[in-house]
Amino acid sequence: MPASPKRLIRRAHPPGRLYAIWDQREALMALTFRQIRGRFAKPVIGLAWLILQPALQAVVFSLFFGLLVRVPSDGTPYPAMVFTGVALWHLVQHSASEGANAFISAAPLLRQTPMPRLYPVLAASLSATVDATIALFIAVLAGLLFGTHPGWALLMAPLFVAVALLASLGLSALLAALCGVWRDVRQLVPLGLQILMFSSPVIYPASLIPEGWQKLYALNPFSGIISGLRWSLLGAPSPDLVNLGISIGSAMALAGLGLWTFLALEGRAADEL
Repeated sequence: MPASPKRLIRRAHPPGRLYAIWDQREALMALTFRQIRGRFAKPVIGLAWLILQPALQAVVFSLFFGLLVRVPSDGTPYPAMVFTGVALWHLVQHSASEGANAFISAAPLLRQTPMPRLYPVLAASLSATVDATIALFIAVLAGLLFGTHPGWALLMAPLFVAVALLASLGLSALLAALCGVWRDVRQLVPLGLQILMFSSPVIYPASLIPEGWQKLYALNPFSGIISGLRWSLLGAPSPDLVNLGISIGSAMALAGLGLWTFLALEGRAADEL
């Protein structure tokens, strides 16, 4: 009787894979710079589009929600408040969208090189952080035009951007793994991102949420991050420290969940290439 064929079962080995990611970091930097150069091949057009995209979106939100609906803004000018939220949200949206398509868009590169499969996801998040940093700098200038006066809290802005990068990377890695194995999940990503945007204080302040729901709302990592950025960049009221701690903890949990899911499913996703 012929022996039954052996079945190869892929097992995740996180320590070894994380070491490989660190050991080949030069390739990650090269891939990140390649994505940045691709968007800024023509610097004038690239920079103009980078500024106009969040600016036009902020103008639309300011007209409809600031002038017509009269959404409160915690004492800060509504256009500057919404510009800050939109600028940060472009980091989340770009990172998550690129992550959802990572195994498809980077398929030729992953087939031909031994680089870690997490690199396209990392490169998308890192390059999006560069865009968000430039947009947030413009948001500070816009705030100054509207009369805001950021103080020493401006020094805390890099911390909030770093936490935003952590949360965005976790979300991107999670979507990359799920969409890599189950391709139909990609159809739900745009809708999911829209729901997440309106569930985050992008076009309204977090203080608009009733007091009894604040702790639950803080489980959304972007709620504390956006509130903290507005405090540091625009001089808005400081976020509640407990709620901010919950949001930072949620960002770390999301990063851990995304990384663990990616390492567990990347083999199956690679088989679909």
